[in-house]
Amino acid sequence: MKRIPESKYIVEHGTRCVTARLIEEHHSTDEVERFHRWFVGQTGIVLSDGTCGIYVSDYERWLAQGKRTRQSAEDWD
Repeated sequence: MKRIPESKYIVEHGTRCVTARLIEEHHSTDEVERFHRWFVGQTGIVLSDGTCGIYVSDYERWLAQGKRTRQSAEDWD
């Protein structure tokens, strides 16, 4: 399964995260689109460069769920 290597994860403010750019670099265009649809309503962390950091737990949950495009009530953390 394609995924961002853990060595590329960002740690800022003591929190592990990934960015949209990393997702774009390591996933197909279809997967990027699926992730962004799935991610609607989630929170992130503002990184020092002003971009949004996506919590690793959210990214890995998306992978574990088979790269779906929607979450259900049971999925929300």
